[in-house]
Amino acid sequence: MNLKTEFTEPECEWFRAVCNFTPDERKVFDLRVKDHSIIEISMKLQMSESTVSRRIKNIKRKIVKVL
Repeated sequence: MNLKTEFTEPECEWFRAVCNFTPDERKVFDLRVKDHSIIEISMKLQMSESTVSRRIKNIKRKIVKVL
């Protein structure tokens, strides 16, 4: 699942509404769907790359759950 290219904006809005993202997950999701890399996200949100990767993994798990 590629968050950067796989979903349309209406689909992303639906995920925001139904996936119950944490505030950090929501920030990572919003940047990732705007085509930011893990490194860019980690710098913008002042998180380690491993934390960003973990957030993305949790985001994908929540998306799969609602599909």
